[in-house]
Amino acid sequence: MVSIDGAQLQQTGSVTLDDVLNRLPQIVPSRGATSNGALLGGITTLDLRGLGSNRTLVLQDFHRLPAAISLGAVDINMIPSALIESVEVLTGGASAAYGSDAVAGVVNFKLNHKFTGLKLDAQTGITGRGDGFTAKLSATGGVEFADGRGHAILAASYDYRRGISNLSREFSRISRPSSALTTGTYVANGANLPSQNAVNSVFSGYGAAPGSVGASRNLGFNADGSLFSFQTDSFNFRDSGFGLITSGSGVRYNSAGVTGLTIPLKRYGLYGYTDFEISDAATIYAEGNYQHYSSTADYAPLSTTLFVPLSNPFVPEALKTILASRPNPAANFSVTRRFAEIGPRLQNSETDVYQVRLGAKGNVGIGDWTWEISGQYARNETDRSNLNGISASALATLVSAADGGRALCAGGLNLFGLQANSACADYIRRSTRESSVSKQGMVEANLQGSLLTLPAGPLKFALGADYRSDTFGYEPDNALKSGDIISFQSSALVPVNGNIKAKEVYAELSLPILHDLPLIRALDINLGYRYSDYQRLGGVSSYRAEASWELVRGLRARGGYARAVRVPSIQEAYAPTSRSSPTIGFAGTGGQGDPCDVGGAYRKGSSAASVRSLCVAQGVPAAIVDNYVFSTSQLIEGGTVGGNINLEPEVADTFTIGATFDPHIASPWFSRLTLSADYYNIAIKGAVGTLSATSIIQKCYNFDGSNASYSPSNYYCQLFDRNRSTGEIGGLQLNNLNLGNIKTSGIDIALDWLVDLDGANFPGGGKLQINGSVTRLESFKVQSLPGDAAIEYGGSIGYADATSVKALPRWKGLVSVSYSNGPATIGAQYRYVDRMLDASYVGGTSGTGEYTSAKSYVDLSLSMEVAKSFEYRMGVTNLTDTKPATFSSFDQSNTLPGVYDVFGTSFYAGVSIKW
Repeated sequence: MVSIDGAQLQQTGSVTLDDVLNRLPQIVPSRGATSNGALLGGITTLDLRGLGSNRTLVLQDFHRLPAAISLGAVDINMIPSALIESVEVLTGGASAAYGSDAVAGVVNFKLNHKFTGLKLDAQTGITGRGDGFTAKLSATGGVEFADGRGHAILAASYDYRRGISNLSREFSRISRPSSALTTGTYVANGANLPSQNAVNSVFSGYGAAPGSVGASRNLGFNADGSLFSFQTDSFNFRDSGFGLITSGSGVRYNSAGVTGLTIPLKRYGLYGYTDFEISDAATIYAEGNYQHYSSTADYAPLSTTLFVPLSNPFVPEALKTILASRPNPAANFSVTRRFAEIGPRLQNSETDVYQVRLGAKGNVGIGDWTWEISGQYARNETDRSNLNGISASALATLVSAADGGRALCAGGLNLFGLQANSACADYIRRSTRESSVSKQGMVEANLQGSLLTLPAGPLKFALGADYRSDTFGYEPDNALKSGDIISFQSSALVPVNGNIKAKEVYAELSLPILHDLPLIRALDINLGYRYSDYQRLGGVSSYRAEASWELVRGLRARGGYARAVRVPSIQEAYAPTSRSSPTIGFAGTGGQGDPCDVGGAYRKGSSAASVRSLCVAQGVPAAIVDNYVFSTSQLIEGGTVGGNINLEPEVADTFTIGATFDPHIASPWFSRLTLSADYYNIAIKGAVGTLSATSIIQKCYNFDGSNASYSPSNYYCQLFDRNRSTGEIGGLQLNNLNLGNIKTSGIDIALDWLVDLDGANFPGGGKLQINGSVTRLESFKVQSLPGDAAIEYGGSIGYADATSVKALPRWKGLVSVSYSNGPATIGAQYRYVDRMLDASYVGGTSGTGEYTSAKSYVDLSLSMEVAKSFEYRMGVTNLTDTKPATFSSFDQSNTLPGVYDVFGTSFYAGVSIKW
């Protein structure tokens, strides 16, 4: 177990918990402060071991919290940060004790319920570049009453974080360029190609040699109506505005000017707690919590593909010449366009959390037996407004109108080169709203104490039961339901409603076996069992067995086995099937993009001929296969996603073995030294999830050896199809399945060392404290389907599954050193993240790949108690201004915020006043 106290949280200078906890080696950064582009409205979740936030159980004072999203993950923004006393992280083997879904482990936030007095705290921070302003304010009051039999606490807090633009940092100034251009792109139809002579005649006027621009090429539009070659040569490209740039892949759109590196956040909350001792044997208590937070995430202006009639009056003359040479000259043609004139897509989110818990606890009156019973109701409401979407019907009306839409909006809508005027932009622009509500009702009871005393010690027993009802509902507005809106989705959204009810009982036994024998100072066995009865899936069992062997005083070995069972979440089971537009990246980077793209790695090397044949067999027209370019990183025709009511629970087995050295030497240097090392091995069978679009396509095209014969009848090739005219991928089947296995293993090493320098007669005296935590990831293997080869993702960064980006370094470490003397404390923290392979190369047969560089960060802090009631603190993070590692397959800022510091050197200062 790893524990962080409240003082350590404060020393980081962060206003959000995820910034602090993501530094721990056991936690893989998930959705949080810097997750712009995650469509989650500022929600912050935790992911232990990289196994997913839905497999990480988050508790507050060892009580469950309501899920903020239908996947079952808890938003830690709801936890009152002003009262956090400590955070405990327990990985693996926790299901029998805390809940059957604690597959990866438990993160418990322990609050201070004994605070007395009044405390005011204020902190502000800013980066060395003058941006990223943060502020944190809190007021906490606690009082005893009824001669000390009662206690009450009230805490109010306000947190603020200003967002940072991608343009503000050199590494994100050109965010992974997209091939969906703001001036539009003509997409060649392989079944109706123009003649080469017509293309030659047009481009010869621009100075091109005959045949240098192929008839199957996609073409872009300059502002003056002339055409340019969309591919790598960018021939005749004339406009550097409209967010367009040139790169080795041709003309591309750079979204950095309109998207954020980090998202802004505002949060305020009020928390109250009171307890009252009604007798020597019983205490009643009540707890209430309200938190409100809002955030805004920004995204690139949307892009879509349109079918344009020849009658459109804005079609450039040069393009008319080319289109007229097609076998079917009167046919409509396709244009892909990014509508920058509509503005960047914005999602404003407002979240309200309500939580009430009532309970009683006390002594049984027999020995050390105690009891507790409590009930909780919690509600999480999120409302989102989505700005700058487009009405597909309104857009189609303008495009198909004989006058180009002039009768509907002044000037009409010109798709070719020029930006649309504001009147037409207003005509097609739409805003939508959607809301979600999660509710949790829970009653639980616990009883624990010693059954009897054995020769080796007391036999302790715990028994408990609970009933839990979790409900989630999602409701889009009528515009989103209609399917007319193109924004964050390309098809109709449907409501989601589901409920999971569970009745659970558990028992734990702590059995002392031997005591005070040679090399067996103590040998204990701990057993746990939990039976969970779910409304739909019936009963499942979780259990654990652990042994602890203290050889001599201070040297202890331990090991255990645990079985955990997780039932599918509401979204995994009940989400209706809907269309999606998954991102597969750009060709030329590892195994990303469309393998049929002539610029990609698949079309080169010894397998190029086999790939070409498979492309044609799947539907890429033979006439364009040798010039085929996938025009965007996103599959516009997309696929289907949804729940699966037939999902089975996933089963996880965890093995752990380790040792702790705590010498208890009567020395001021080593009396408070603890060193531990633990090996963990977690295997999940039948993991619930979806095959990612990239993984399906990679396997079809034998990236990892899954289709050595390059057969179109391969299982993975059957999961998608292609447009027989354009060759583009569509129809991907991405519904939830019980997939293969996920297996991870590694070693945790921890150091906790406090030295009393006064007792050691060290000059100047004081106290020196060193805390360190290092994790060595031995393996992280994912098996897509039973029978498939397991792919090793350990040591990689990128998409290790279909739902999230993961950073899985082989080594990750955090070391903190502090020195206290009198009223002053100075501290330093060192963080290390090992180098990683871009996950788009993982599983490839070529053995090559792109690696990020290893990164180290140093933070410094100082706190000073000026008077008994007044303290100030200050600090600097990322002292050396270390730049984040970049990798080309990730289009959010070219790096993974949360894993790497994207702020640069930053400063903070705060004061605390207590009466």
